[in-house]
Amino acid sequence: MATLQRIRNTGPVIVIVIGLALVAFLLGDVNKLFSRSDTDIAEINGTPVSIQEYQARFKNYEEGMKMLTGKSSLDEQNQKYVKDQVWDKIVKNYSLSGTYEDLGLEVSDLELAKIVSGENIQTGLDPLTRQIFTDPNTRQFNSQAAVNFFQNANQSEEGLQVAKFLENEMRDNRKFTKYASLISKGMNVTNFEAKSLYKERVNVVDFDYTSKKYNSVADSTVSVTEKELKEYYDSHKNDYEQKESRDIAYITLNIIPSEEDFQVAEKDIEYYKAEFAEISVDTSINELIDYVNANSEVPFDEKHYSLEELGDTALFNASSDSVFGPDLENGSYVLKRVFDRVTVPDTVGARHILIQVDGQVIKDINRAEEIADSLKTLIKNGSDFAQLAKDNSADKGSAEKGGDLDKFTEGRMVRPFSDACFKGNVGDIVIVKSQYGVHLIEITYQSKPKKEKVRIAKIINEVRPGNNTISGYFATARDLSVNSDNNTDKFDELIEKEHLTKKIATEITPETEIIAGVNNPDAVIRWIYKDETGKGSVSEPFQDGDIFIVAAVTEVREDGTAPFNQVKEDVTVKVRKEKKGEMFVKEMQDISSFDKTAKNISFSSSRLNDDGIEYAVIATGTQLEKDKISKPIIGENGVYVLKVTSKTGVETVEDKDVENDKMNAERRLYFTISRQIFDALKDAAEVQDDRAKFF
Repeated sequence: MATLQRIRNTGPVIVIVIGLALVAFLLGDVNKLFSRSDTDIAEINGTPVSIQEYQARFKNYEEGMKMLTGKSSLDEQNQKYVKDQVWDKIVKNYSLSGTYEDLGLEVSDLELAKIVSGENIQTGLDPLTRQIFTDPNTRQFNSQAAVNFFQNANQSEEGLQVAKFLENEMRDNRKFTKYASLISKGMNVTNFEAKSLYKERVNVVDFDYTSKKYNSVADSTVSVTEKELKEYYDSHKNDYEQKESRDIAYITLNIIPSEEDFQVAEKDIEYYKAEFAEISVDTSINELIDYVNANSEVPFDEKHYSLEELGDTALFNASSDSVFGPDLENGSYVLKRVFDRVTVPDTVGARHILIQVDGQVIKDINRAEEIADSLKTLIKNGSDFAQLAKDNSADKGSAEKGGDLDKFTEGRMVRPFSDACFKGNVGDIVIVKSQYGVHLIEITYQSKPKKEKVRIAKIINEVRPGNNTISGYFATARDLSVNSDNNTDKFDELIEKEHLTKKIATEITPETEIIAGVNNPDAVIRWIYKDETGKGSVSEPFQDGDIFIVAAVTEVREDGTAPFNQVKEDVTVKVRKEKKGEMFVKEMQDISSFDKTAKNISFSSSRLNDDGIEYAVIATGTQLEKDKISKPIIGENGVYVLKVTSKTGVETVEDKDVENDKMNAERRLYFTISRQIFDALKDAAEVQDDRAKFF
């Protein structure tokens, strides 16, 4: 710490020199210090962010999410979530790092320890760490589990890496909390403001009004000149600030199997029919289940079906060596075979005690079975099942209810557990093993009457487009791309000629997640934002699963003020609206009769009956004297004239009357500030986002 303090005291020159030296060392080329690298994913406030840094952060966050979900890999939705979280964290850190340093905001190891141990959760625990160590039963942060993880993290390289990452997440979150607290303490709600808020809430008016809507006059009757449009644009440029985005026109070709593909699929599944019929189920059904899982595109279905559920009398009554099909069902050829005919209830009830191997007291599955057997003996000798469950079950959720699992249907529990409950009888106490451990089960309920049910083994072969089919669709997409010759007019003509359907997607940003009709838009977005792609560019075909996509860029918007020609249509609408308003104001000067009534309107109201959002009208109504007719008011949807008929509320407000309003307003202010700080910093930062070029 003393050395660090001396470096700080030396001044900014040494910091700059050391910083430059470190960067030069890392990059290996001083000449590249002041130029963007091809491997930079972004630039924030003049500082480049390398793809390597992004990927390192992504990997760490991904490992944290794997811990949270308990899965070895993340699905597409979680991958997208991680990407967004990592990007926001990078922008926040690069935007605030200098501010933290200027303010002297730091997080000590002691602070971090208090956060992990649960002493200071609210002000430092980041969302990911909180989720990872939240007890699923109590939904509370399990500080002991967190402490154990960090204490034992050095037992593996992966654990150590995740621990360091989570520590950094907590430090960053704590710094941001301190920063938000500093800002919020500089803002408070005065008594005057609280009294104003109180009046806005309790003072209400009723008024009669009439209106003339802008859409009551055809646009064609209101002429506008180019000069008027440009004058409006020049005086309202702030309204036309925009973020970088693109518009595209595109087509999607769904790759559908041909008649030849159906014939091939039917022939393929016929190959399995004889083998499928020959598998014996007299001694064991496992061979049949294994065969299905090895050769069907859909895993084996464990469920038993009654005749009513199956809806196929011939199949239900068939012998176990009969094979039905192949039949075409929902785009797949299917072979079916009945087996495992049983008489079972629709619904059962049970309670259980779960014994799990913990590697310490219960070292292996044999010891778990011994404990379950001992508990079974105690129960048969009169011990209370519910109390034994509370004292011994590893399933804490059901243990609190004496092991009771309520009623359930087949398929809700793992197969060994389900079989024991459905094939046994009420009152049976049985021991079964599953992937969760050893269960001591008492069957408490079975619905009546029991029904005859069967299981259905299915070999399912989906009909997929073959190479010839795919090549045909690709040729259509390629011809559209090539013959358009980077010309959107030709693109439109060819779409119409080929009887294709043109789709439109507007305001696509690098962060866009959804383009209608496209499963994964990332490749399209990367192309849109390539340096060589501009307005009029037509893409090569993209294959996205079972579709081909060809896109054409129809509009390019850059950061900053939108050019006049780009927003001319909107400007025209606004200018016409202004001119209609001015015209209506002149026409409505002598209004004295009204056809509508608004009741219980306060200053905080926003909607005026079915006339929509009308802030100016409501503000005027709440301030106007009773029985006085207003001047014409230019609103959002038309011009209004009103007359206040009733006013209720208070004139004077005491401090004691607004204590709750003041407290609530300050609480809202704090949370609003906490939410909006990052958005404000992000908007103020100079961010060059090039993620679309990499992902």
